[in-house]
Amino acid sequence: MVVENISTRFQPEMPEAIIGNSSMLASVRKNGEIFKLFWPHIEYAQHLGRFWPGLRMAATEGESFTRWFHLNVWDTTQRYLENTNVLETTLSSVSHYIKVIQRDFVLPDRDILVRFYEIRNDGEKSEKVSFLLYCNFEIEESPLYDSAYFEPSNNSLIFYRRNIYMALAGSGYPLAGYHLGRRGTGSDPYQDASRGLLWGNSDNIRESSGSLAWDLGDLQQGQSKTFSLYLAAGHGKDSVMEHLAMATAKPGNEWLDNTVSYWQGWLGPRMQPCGIYAGYPTYKRSLLAIKLLTSKETGASIAAPEFDPYYLASGGYGYCWPRDSVYIAAAMDEAGYHDLAGQFYHFASSVQEKDGSWQQRYFTDGSAAPTWGKQIDQVGSVLWGYRHHYGLTRDGCFLEEVWPSLTAGAAYLSGNLEENGLPAPSYDLWEDLHAQATYSAASVYAGLRAASELAGIKNQLVEMERWGQAAAKVKEGILKRLWSPHYNRFIRGINRRTDRGSFEDARRKGGRAFSGKDSTGLYETFWVGEDGRADAALLGLAFPFAVLDPLDERMQATARSLEELLWNHHVGGLHRYEWDGYRDSNPWLLTTLWLAIYHCMTGNIKHAGALYEWAYKHANQHQLLPEQVDKNQGGPAWVMPLSWSHAMFILAHLALQGKLSITKKGMYRLEQHEEPSAGSAGES
Repeated sequence: MVVENISTRFQPEMPEAIIGNSSMLASVRKNGEIFKLFWPHIEYAQHLGRFWPGLRMAATEGESFTRWFHLNVWDTTQRYLENTNVLETTLSSVSHYIKVIQRDFVLPDRDILVRFYEIRNDGEKSEKVSFLLYCNFEIEESPLYDSAYFEPSNNSLIFYRRNIYMALAGSGYPLAGYHLGRRGTGSDPYQDASRGLLWGNSDNIRESSGSLAWDLGDLQQGQSKTFSLYLAAGHGKDSVMEHLAMATAKPGNEWLDNTVSYWQGWLGPRMQPCGIYAGYPTYKRSLLAIKLLTSKETGASIAAPEFDPYYLASGGYGYCWPRDSVYIAAAMDEAGYHDLAGQFYHFASSVQEKDGSWQQRYFTDGSAAPTWGKQIDQVGSVLWGYRHHYGLTRDGCFLEEVWPSLTAGAAYLSGNLEENGLPAPSYDLWEDLHAQATYSAASVYAGLRAASELAGIKNQLVEMERWGQAAAKVKEGILKRLWSPHYNRFIRGINRRTDRGSFEDARRKGGRAFSGKDSTGLYETFWVGEDGRADAALLGLAFPFAVLDPLDERMQATARSLEELLWNHHVGGLHRYEWDGYRDSNPWLLTTLWLAIYHCMTGNIKHAGALYEWAYKHANQHQLLPEQVDKNQGGPAWVMPLSWSHAMFILAHLALQGKLSITKKGMYRLEQHEEPSAGSAGES
């Protein structure tokens, strides 16, 4: 049986690589082991328990185990095939002259995961080889109510729970054995499969595990053989059997060639090599990664493949934040993928609350995800995104479709401004400050300005004037309330909600502190006057929200201060804010790239290029970008791949080429009465 280490089973683990097709998503370890499989959405549900292939050589029958590929009896190297989401892992036996090349991918138009193997004998004698598979599932993230059986019509294993079916089969060689049992019991086939023995039990209920074996015959000196594994997912037996029949009807190399062509075709038309060659592979990988992390059905992007579903070290990442997704959509728009960006904005308009706001985060099917509070900057960000997408596409149909959403969002923003001109307190960008945050105010300003400009384009002059005046009020509040002569920079925010202890401490020190009641009038709340910490999010005043010109003296002073106070002098990179305590206070990729974009806007291209270079040098071996870089050793430290990091890399890459329209003056200064086009500019 497989012995589970309960203490580590639920610990967060980031993937080394990902494969998928935007409805199925798999996380892969450095040794080539697939350890998470999400379907039919890229964030839910996660179905996989174990998916372990391996080889057994007849010449080693006296030994006690099959050479499972996930064990350390293989030396491994790994890469993506160029310009694709096809992952290749090469495994070299440490005891035999056997080399295995494993190519993992998901078919672009079918929810079928393919593992295509090339097995080569580089030794001086022939080997009799069997291929084995051990697998189990926790369908819909549950060990309950599942069943599994062997299907003799196509020599497959079928696992199911209610209407979720997973089917596994191999092709190319005759079946040599099968067995099903219950995980962790004497009937679990793992130990017997490790000895090359399967007993033919054909069904199981609850916590099912299964094994299959195929006889590959004699592998002669210098000979190679190919073998394919297929994992199909479907709603119901008929669906999954149809998928499996289609998959096994072709050899794996044909599916490989088709999938390579698809990804190279998807990427190719928009890829024009330009000046920053060293970061070009990371730019391409960013586009490919974002595609996998964006729902095929709805266009919603998740922050990262979920790796901490039990919230042991975070609040989870397998969700769509409207704010993050606006940056992702903006990056894809700027790179020419207008179809993906437009799909997200349609998703955003469809999940908007009746009051014009958005929830903190969503599942990609539009249902609300676990939350710890609304954030007003998400509303401003989405309205800004509507304007940005329209500015690039001039798609009049798009503008008509999102107009009700835009008017509701603008009304929400206008109705939530305080007497000081700033938005009402809410959680900030980093979701740990409840205040009138500077970044939040900048996004609200940009959202109201965007709404005003789009109203002008539609010749809705009353709304144009109303929202324009509201935007001006917010800008005045930012400049008057959030600029600090004492620090000679903008501060993080004012009127911060706190606990009683901090409130009393502030009063003792003579600081501004006040108390009030919550919305029910039942409980006392405590507030302090300002949060003077330096915060990388202050860069949002210039990019993308354009409250200030990047060359404004106050903006330049703020940027200098951020770099002085937040730069990591050991490994480089910009921290989020002073005294950030999240995940060991590492520097972040996206903040460093944000600074690079700002320096592009000021003309400091050399410094921007150095920041950009720092970012791609701290990617992993596949050019996947993390959220954070280890402050002591460098390299990925937490969350990988993070879609927002990849979005900021795309934006920085384009900014360095002078191809980022957001940074060009006048980008948003369309004539107020410009007539929108009747159709979409489409996919460039």
